[in-house]
Amino acid sequence: MLHISVVLGSASAILAWREGQSPGARPLVLLLAGQVFWSLMLIFRLRAPGVEAKLFWMYLMWIGVVAIPLGWMLFALSYTGHDRFLKWRYVSALTVVPVVTVILAILGPAQGLLQISIAQTPDLSVVQNDSGGVWYWIVAGYTYLLGGVGSALLVRLALSQMAAFRKQAYTLIGALIIPWGINLCYLTDVLSTPIDPTPVAFSVSGVIYLTAIRRYSLLRTNPAPNTTARRLVFDSTQEGILVLDLNDNVINVNGPALEMLNVQKDELLGSSAPETIPKYEVFPDSGVFEDFLTIQTHSGKRDFKIKTVEITTQRGQVIGSMVTLQDVTEFLRQEQRLQVLNRVLRHNIKTETNLILGYSEDLPTKAAERVKQSALQIDELGQKGREAIRLFSRAREESDVRSIEMILEERLREVSSRFSDVTFELQCPDQEVPVDVLVRPVLSNAIENAAEHNTSDSPHVEIVASVGEQVQIEIRDNGPGIPEHELSVLSEGTESVLHHGSGLGLWIIKWGTDLLGGRVQFGENEVTGTVVSISLPRKEPSTN
Repeated sequence: MLHISVVLGSASAILAWREGQSPGARPLVLLLAGQVFWSLMLIFRLRAPGVEAKLFWMYLMWIGVVAIPLGWMLFALSYTGHDRFLKWRYVSALTVVPVVTVILAILGPAQGLLQISIAQTPDLSVVQNDSGGVWYWIVAGYTYLLGGVGSALLVRLALSQMAAFRKQAYTLIGALIIPWGINLCYLTDVLSTPIDPTPVAFSVSGVIYLTAIRRYSLLRTNPAPNTTARRLVFDSTQEGILVLDLNDNVINVNGPALEMLNVQKDELLGSSAPETIPKYEVFPDSGVFEDFLTIQTHSGKRDFKIKTVEITTQRGQVIGSMVTLQDVTEFLRQEQRLQVLNRVLRHNIKTETNLILGYSEDLPTKAAERVKQSALQIDELGQKGREAIRLFSRAREESDVRSIEMILEERLREVSSRFSDVTFELQCPDQEVPVDVLVRPVLSNAIENAAEHNTSDSPHVEIVASVGEQVQIEIRDNGPGIPEHELSVLSEGTESVLHHGSGLGLWIIKWGTDLLGGRVQFGENEVTGTVVSISLPRKEPSTN
């Protein structure tokens, strides 16, 4: 059995070594090498001809004994993603007991810390420790302490929601429990054998390690990145995050929150949230704070959106809370700019356009018509600008849903009343299909564009709505089509002084569709004209 332990342990160690820099690969090699070394030393000890030779191999065996718990602990930390504890200062602390043990093992019987007395059979075939010294029990405590902590990390993994790694975790725990359980029974005299049977049990754990590596892809598929990713998300997110216990004490905080609150981490951790966070006493237990929190930071006054989330166990028990701070200063400034711009487009341009129209009455007929036409175009551009502003404002609000047929019918009534010479045709699905009402300006501009620029002798606009995985709406016309330079501007997503569109209608179609999570395509009709294809996600029916 000892030879089987050596073979299986060596095979597992070779497979683990081949995994290179995979999390846990090198510590697992150390663990398996310790098992193999312990088994080899026992084989040499049993075959040694004299007592001195047997004692020599017995003391060397301790090198393998202390390598196993160290390798197990390092493996558990690396495999479960707790690599922040693999820094040099932590690893150095873990290696103190193994280093001292190796030194004592080299000194051999000259020191009495590992073994005080030796027991041997009458024929001297077996030499075994009869009474352990102080360091013997320190090594025993070290071994079971590291074994327990490493196993706790794997049990936590097995009980987590990462079901894909449960088999791996249970397999690894089994590979540890079998030999260490036998060793515990030997230490407590439950098993009375001439030699420590732990290396014999390594043959069983070797099979388990081989199964875990080959069948369950132990080192190729592991949860280490998941833990690290969570930590990176917490530390690198732009939102400030504070974690509080049930007594409202700050127990964790990320970098952005420290900058927002303009405090040092040592000052904040352990402090009371009401004393540290302004207006904390009026924050909701769960949900979004109805007001904005204004804080004086190193870059001036900033406004923050506050949200509180309860932290619960899998059983629903509240164990703390998380407060997030989102800097909305630029958003509020942009809102203010949009309000001013909306006022200018609504009031100032309208007023100035009316003045131009009034004064144009005194101009010659031809000039007056040209001025009036330009003034009306300016007024229309102002209306489109206001429509675009309303589109973005409503996109940030909680929207509602309506039947696509109802929306198309109301949009068609509004457009057809202004283009009496255009023939409109509407086809809708038999079933009621709910969509976001934010689509209204998109459809209005698409239908209006098809009618307004249709120079055909018999202008015709056909609207066809269908439903599948998404809601599909096609607006077809028999006009001259949309100029290529207008479409190229949309595809590039930006305008310049020399390369721009003639208005805002097509932009509203594109912006609105993007905000709805849909897609718009512009194509040519079969004979002449344009086909505007709009795809929208389906919505659940409104409860109102």
